[in-house]
Amino acid sequence: MSRLVITAVSGESKFLDIVFHLELFVSVIDSETGAPVTGLAADHFRLCSPVGMVYGSVISACTESTWNPANTEAAGCYTLNIAVSKDVEKQKLEWMEGEFYTFGIQARYTDDRQATHLGQTVVRVQSLGK
Repeated sequence: MSRLVITAVSGESKFLDIVFHLELFVSVIDSETGAPVTGLAADHFRLCSPVGMVYGSVISACTESTWNPANTEAAGCYTLNIAVSKDVEKQKLEWMEGEFYTFGIQARYTDDRQATHLGQTVVRVQSLGK
């Protein structure tokens, strides 16, 4: 098992608001090599949150960035859209504008040799709009 270094910040923007979603920007690197971990999908990330005790917090979208718009090289940086749902994914609920939300984020994957790689961090996000 090897350790991943996960860094996360709010990706919220008043200019690009996605209704019913909070946005996080997450970097994933291998702690041994320092190389970006590319090719991850939404199912490679897990969330925990105090909000999750009342409502289900789910990753509704995951997109990996490239280094430059004209470049196709994956950066190991991911935009995660987080939705809150009552009864997990059945009834979408809005995040409260101006409210802060705290999340634990874990990235985890198994490679071709069946070795597990994982890491986690925490982030605090403010909802900027509806």
